[in-house]
Amino acid sequence: MGKLQTNLSNAEEALFTLLKDITDKSDDEISKLTFKFLDQIQKKLSKKNDIELNFEILDKTIYSQPIYINGISYISLCEHHMLPFHGSVNIAVFPKKNILGISKFSDIVSHLSNDLTLQEKLTEKIASFIHETLNAEGVFVKISGKHLCSDLLNSKNSSEEVITTFSTGVYELDFSLRNEAILNFS
Repeated sequence: MGKLQTNLSNAEEALFTLLKDITDKSDDEISKLTFKFLDQIQKKLSKKNDIELNFEILDKTIYSQPIYINGISYISLCEHHMLPFHGSVNIAVFPKKNILGISKFSDIVSHLSNDLTLQEKLTEKIASFIHETLNAEGVFVKISGKHLCSDLLNSKNSSEEVITTFSTGVYELDFSLRNEAILNFS
């Protein structure tokens, strides 16, 4: 039996025991719930080694203005509580010459959110990845998130929405560009 299979068996046994102690469900129901939960977590956290990205360099087209991509949905798992948080990602890219296919921004968000992470880390990872990959003049990322850990652990006083931002390049230096991005995200 491989290490992953052994660890999954141990996790399955521990989760089964926990659910048996706190619910009145039958052993068969608990077994099915345990398997389903661990299977879903494993699928969510299993990542490809690389993101397949298709770049298109437009030699005859000069585009030196920002590009805004709004409302990319994501769901991730909080590294502190192992509970989901979800929301939307807005991205502003000030290109040099490499342009990324619009659907690839969703692929990047999906890939980087498949991890145990914090919203703050996810925001920085997305911005840095796009900046480095495209060699962009700058990238500005704004993420809004609803954290289920806040709802479950603090139901009387949970936050509605958490907003994080991260900027690189010209967006880090030029507040007017950053403000323009924020206006385009509204």
